[in-house]
Amino acid sequence: MKILYVDVGVSPQWLQPFKKMIELVKRPDVEVEVVGMMRGPPDAEYHYYEHLLMDELLEIVRKAEKERYDSVVIGCFYDPGLREAREIARIPIVGPAEACMHIASTLGHRFSIITGRRKFVPKMEDNTSIYGLEKKLASIRTVDFSVKEMEESREKLKEALLNEAKRAVEEDGAEVIVLGCTAESGFSKELMEKLKVPVIDATLVAWKYAEMMADLHRKLGITHSKIGGYESPPREAGWLE
Repeated sequence: MKILYVDVGVSPQWLQPFKKMIELVKRPDVEVEVVGMMRGPPDAEYHYYEHLLMDELLEIVRKAEKERYDSVVIGCFYDPGLREAREIARIPIVGPAEACMHIASTLGHRFSIITGRRKFVPKMEDNTSIYGLEKKLASIRTVDFSVKEMEESREKLKEALLNEAKRAVEEDGAEVIVLGCTAESGFSKELMEKLKVPVIDATLVAWKYAEMMADLHRKLGITHSKIGGYESPPREAGWLE
């Protein structure tokens, strides 16, 4: 089995760290491939940036299916291009926010998301509603870090995550914490030890979810429905080759 993790944005310095983290949790029978993007902005912090990154992201998804990958993880907590990718592929496509929020909803009564900046909050609130989990959301808290700052100030980021997660548990009634940016990966174990509640790492949990979905597809024939929302464009129209 082989699964592709796509780091959304042109940030090649993160490819090896992501791969090393995934290698620690992957199943022995799963091949890991982590790729970045060659053109466009360094992250998807803005709706406009998402738009600029979309074409290449969908090209990567189409290529992955042709190369017989068993699943693809879109490595951004915004879940950019998730519905579009599911339209054009039959293999399971995983969005970290959707996967992590659904898992968090099974681990406690309500969860909180700890994310970077105020800018990120509306999109995450919208996604929580789209995924039908708004009643399970205790709060969304921010640490006032851009993605670039998260990459450059790891110790300060860890401290800020701990402080906001603690407030989410004590003040907002959160029973589970979701780290709402893939750049916040790598801290979940230490945070769990201090907070005494489950902490969801967006990169690692999305990867394990992709392994499960790949198994469901390979062994039980289950993947995204092609009736309705994820119906593929007609090939005879010439836009999907």
